[in-house]
Amino acid sequence: MRIFHRKPTESETIKENNGDLVCEESIITDKERFGRVRKSMMKYLRDKYGSEIANRALWRVNRRRTEGYFRSMSQT
Repeated sequence: MRIFHRKPTESETIKENNGDLVCEESIITDKERFGRVRKSMMKYLRDKYGSEIANRALWRVNRRRTEGYFRSMSQT
């Protein structure tokens, strides 16, 4: 049996993009405040926005960190 994937509607895409931004902001704030992302914060984000969105946001923030993104932000 084939599984056909439907194209997300515009409202679903906007909701996902907003979730991405909120997740990233929360993760960055947690890292700046505590030096890491708390388990409780990730659990909250995964419950509210879904595992895929929260994990992807965490991956992006961690990737920026390895490229020196936070160091350049703190110097300005």
